[in-house]
Amino acid sequence: MIEMDHEYWLKLCQDIGKEVFTEVKKYSDKEERKKILRIGFSGDKTSFLDDLAEKLILNHFKSTGKSFEFVSEEIGRVTVGDKPEVMIVVDPLDGSKNSMFGIPIYSTSISIGDLSGKIEGIEVGYIKNLVNGDDYYAVKGKGAFKNGKGIHVSEERRGCFLIDIASFNRKGNFQGIVKLGEKSKSVRMLGSACLSLCLFAEGVADACIALGGKRTLDSTAGQLIVREAGGIVKDLNGKDWTEYEVDFNMNVNYVAAPNEEIYSEVVSLLS
Repeated sequence: MIEMDHEYWLKLCQDIGKEVFTEVKKYSDKEERKKILRIGFSGDKTSFLDDLAEKLILNHFKSTGKSFEFVSEEIGRVTVGDKPEVMIVVDPLDGSKNSMFGIPIYSTSISIGDLSGKIEGIEVGYIKNLVNGDDYYAVKGKGAFKNGKGIHVSEERRGCFLIDIASFNRKGNFQGIVKLGEKSKSVRMLGSACLSLCLFAEGVADACIALGGKRTLDSTAGQLIVREAGGIVKDLNGKDWTEYEVDFNMNVNYVAAPNEEIYSEVVSLLS
């Protein structure tokens, strides 16, 4: 097994993030951002900006001359070169609908892991806020950071929950959120699961909850950032997120919490 050069891959992610931020920003007030080009590999609609971001990311990685497995929502799985060193997992534009509506909350997510295909193997996680340029990142075992400064989940109750709801069982999931709302000061739904995880990791909320089935590949970078910030990420049955594989079709609910006590409280309210 090739030992991963964390500094190299993180720097590469940061360079890519700057490029994607610059190019996507050009279309923030243009009609092109609303265009739907096709149905992507994952089954979701691929927007003009989804396609633009994915091509920029893939081409940048190709320009390194390295061999890798590339896994992305729009293009699917691609092997570049003959002897892959790492698996690169990408959500080119998390918050696509926000970008189409003109709501300024969307991001790019990139994670680098070994070739096992398991979330446990993710060692570098990077998320770029494509509206204000904030960088969130983590290296396994070395902490989580925002714009170069260490971040940590909140050790105090904030009275706020961050929510992301996909299409499955909307009625039931909203009923669960009503219970959460009764126990908190505020419930916020941002429309970008990646940025929700990042904001939770820096301590703005008591928990971050994804309901309605999130593809496991969508949160590979975010879950690492949360864990390196001192939090936990589990499904509603107590299974740790790292036990799952990176997959397009595995849809799972999760709760990111600062500790087991708050995790259990949230699960109890949702059920």
